[in-house]
Amino acid sequence: MTIRPLSALLLLGLLAGCGNPIQRTTPHWDARFGDATRAAFAQQVINPAAAADPRPVTGTDGQSAAAAQQRYQKSYTDPAPVQGSFTIGIGGGK
Repeated sequence: MTIRPLSALLLLGLLAGCGNPIQRTTPHWDARFGDATRAAFAQQVINPAAAADPRPVTGTDGQSAAAAQQRYQKSYTDPAPVQGSFTIGIGGGK
C-alpha cells in the first residue's frame, strides 16, 4: 500500500470513530434547543398580563413620552460624532 490510500483509510477510521458519539448526543441537544433564549426572554417580562390591564399608565405624561420617543428615533437617523483616536469615552454627551 502506498502512503495516500493508507492515510485516507486512517482518516476514514478516525472520522467514523468520531461520528458515533455525535449521533447519540445530538437528539439531547435538539430537544432543548432554544431553552436558554426562551428563559432569558421570560425573565425580562415584569408583568405578563400587562396588555389586559385597562388602567392607564402612571409616571410619564404624554408630552414627555412623545419627546423621548422622538429623541430615540432621531438617535438612529443622526450620525454619531467622530471621536479622536485618543478619546476614551468621556465628555461625549449631547
